[in-house]
Amino acid sequence: MGSAFARNTRRQDLLMVVDLDERGSFCAHVENTNGKTVFQFSNEDEETGWPSEEGLWLVEDGFMKHARDIDGLHDYLKSIGIAQPSSTLRIGG
Repeated sequence: MGSAFARNTRRQDLLMVVDLDERGSFCAHVENTNGKTVFQFSNEDEETGWPSEEGLWLVEDGFMKHARDIDGLHDYLKSIGIAQPSSTLRIGG
């Protein structure tokens, strides 16, 4: 029981890594401290690979103010259960 409690109280540090940000295309992912991708997002159309006319869905749906809005992304990740309430999110890469 003690080890399960310690695991749940350990702070979750997340890192948003921008994979592509040029010529209208934006692609990024979020990693945990082990380097595992826990979330990824893009403005690329799944069928064509071109930037979507609607833009980045997280921005269009009001979760983020812009593609690098880590506060908005962090709030979204908490709301869908990926990020813990006491977690941190920083941007890198």
